[in-house]
Amino acid sequence: MHKMTQPKLYNRANKLWIKFTLNGELVRKSLNLDNTKANTKLANTQIIPQMILKISSGEFFENENVKQVPTIDEFAEVSFKLHEHHRKLSTLDRISSNYKKHILPHFKGKEITKVKPSDISLWQNTLLKKNLSPKRVKDIRTVLSVIFEDALHDEIIMHNPVRRATQLPRQDSPIIIPFSLDEIKKILEHAQGQFKNFFAVAFFTGMRTGEIIGLKWEDINFDTMELSVNRTIGKGIISTPKTRDSKRTIEILTVLRPYIKEQFKLSGSKNSYVFLNRNDTHFFDSNKIRSYSWKDTLLKANVDYRTVYNTRHTFASMMISQGEDILWVSFMLGHTNTEMTLRKYAKYIKNDKKKRAVFLNNF
Repeated sequence: MHKMTQPKLYNRANKLWIKFTLNGELVRKSLNLDNTKANTKLANTQIIPQMILKISSGEFFENENVKQVPTIDEFAEVSFKLHEHHRKLSTLDRISSNYKKHILPHFKGKEITKVKPSDISLWQNTLLKKNLSPKRVKDIRTVLSVIFEDALHDEIIMHNPVRRATQLPRQDSPIIIPFSLDEIKKILEHAQGQFKNFFAVAFFTGMRTGEIIGLKWEDINFDTMELSVNRTIGKGIISTPKTRDSKRTIEILTVLRPYIKEQFKLSGSKNSYVFLNRNDTHFFDSNKIRSYSWKDTLLKANVDYRTVYNTRHTFASMMISQGEDILWVSFMLGHTNTEMTLRKYAKYIKNDKKKRAVFLNNF
């Protein structure tokens, strides 16, 4: 004998659904009917009575193709396959790493319909207690949220519990401390071999570290003194640049040209990547640059440590503070628009105390 509560009709996304409990378990089911008066009458007078009759007789369990509710780890595999063709390899690698390290150990084997917002809140609290930053936890939580969104679209769940979980604490933006011109000179004076040229490219183009690692000699035009950013490399994975606008052709500034020419003497004959490791191939990622030379160079130059990526911030702040056109700076950086550039670097715009709107003085 099956214990069942009276099914109730409700509307979801203009479709009729029913919900009831069966042997203590909550059941939600789409009737695949539009929410109209005629369909509501049909459901109440025919569909629901027939369902109750079939459940009472046991016929419902014999004929109904009832699917088992998937666990989070089972449906995660479906979700990953749904998105694998439009995600970059580097993105797939990052998502997989976050999932295996921070999501799977906590939610493995748990039915996807039984995860509550409080479960999400408690889980993200455990990540914060591991000294992961709120931004890092947000990135991990996004991976889980997409899995639930896909389950929502497949009508496996009614709500995405991640959306209803406790908001993460706000994190202040990290303070950017650009290198001064004097510090740039010291770094380039103390850098050895090709790393001197690598750091010069970083300081005088604003390119991302992965973009510099992915730079090939075929990307450099010595006639027009331009270089094209066509790829990026991170964790050994060759991929397209970060965004559509990151794929760009930028000018080689006069100050940078001697370093490019010097690097050509070192690796130009290889007709391959501009910067090569000991095996005559590209570097694995920026961590290798840091471990091979960056930290040691800063130590020898007596310059306070900042990440290699700070060279990009230095280029932007240096150019903006010297009055260079914000459109040009934004393009050099590969930003989608100037709003993105200004949001991060507006404080470096020089304030020359000029009196504003003087043309209105005699109005």
